[in-house]
Amino acid sequence: MLNIEQLSFWERKEFFEEIDFLIIGAGIVGCSTAFHLRKKYPSARILMLERGFLPCGASTKNAGFASFGGPVELLDDLKKQDASLVWDTVQARYEGLVYLRELIGDKAMDFQQNGGWDLITPDQKGGAEEVCDGLSAMNQELFRITGEKEVFSEDVSAAGRFGLSGIETCFTINLEGQIDTGKMMKRYHQLIVEAGIQIMYGITVESIDEQQGIVHTSIGAVSASKIAVTVNGFTRQLLADEDVVPARAQVLVTSPIPDLSLKGTFHYDFGYYYFRNFENRILLGGARNLDIAGETTYEMTITPMIQDRLQQLLAEMIIPGKSYAIDYQWSGIMGMGASKYPIIKRVNDKVAVGARLGGIGVALGTNVGKKLAELI
Repeated sequence: MLNIEQLSFWERKEFFEEIDFLIIGAGIVGCSTAFHLRKKYPSARILMLERGFLPCGASTKNAGFASFGGPVELLDDLKKQDASLVWDTVQARYEGLVYLRELIGDKAMDFQQNGGWDLITPDQKGGAEEVCDGLSAMNQELFRITGEKEVFSEDVSAAGRFGLSGIETCFTINLEGQIDTGKMMKRYHQLIVEAGIQIMYGITVESIDEQQGIVHTSIGAVSASKIAVTVNGFTRQLLADEDVVPARAQVLVTSPIPDLSLKGTFHYDFGYYYFRNFENRILLGGARNLDIAGETTYEMTITPMIQDRLQQLLAEMIIPGKSYAIDYQWSGIMGMGASKYPIIKRVNDKVAVGARLGGIGVALGTNVGKKLAELI
């Protein structure tokens, strides 16, 4: 590949010089940032750089949950964090999903609101009692956020309806949905092209000169008036002081399963496991809690320990007695931190960052990009 110094006058002038806004990363946050910058600055020169031929983080590798949080995980969060921060995060997720649907469109990303369920096993019975005790207070907060009177409720018959085994009880999340992640990002990129925004693929940003507004890339240096870092889980590779830790999430998808009764999105063990149907397949991810240190990595590989546990859960809990094969396995990198509320801030006058989506990037990413565009 030629570097910038080897390009013609025409190429350098048209594609790499006099850049007003340079966005690093072409996932959900990067595309949303670029789209909203174009609305704000119709004549600005906007350049997006993406190291892969598709977004490399989690935007096209997530499980496609349109989720704002379930009762089990939220109760756990309320024990560990200030309640106002927990509910601010839930509100940001919910409002982000509303705006994502408005911007991308339900049909374009195959949005389906089939509901979600938190699963409780017999060994977690005390947890079920705690959730029941907290339902009223949580629903009051969710009514304030969503306008829906009973977002969470107990559903003792769900396990039987869906063919699940070894489940004590379930709690419904009646506003939760699911999307086709690939279709969502395809539509996002169409919006970017229609807006006249240039995306350059296959270019890795290696470092940023934050004071000068220069990014050093695999093909040379590029200057810009403003720089937006939107690489989520990879943020600390460019901005070492930000509270963003990489967290690998491993996923698998089964072959088609005849007469599959399961439909919707499901969470288990404080959200460390999550699964859903995609047509008549099962998509299952998680088990990061088996090896937190090992899964705190930038490596997008799969491991036998995690994949074996996922397949065990499939056979014993999710589709016991069914015949199937594993057709797809992959991993993506999420961005975690001390807080689940996203980072949206200026680093200085030239550089801003939108990151730490906490594994809920489908819900948060679009609004994070919008707010970053307003800030930069």
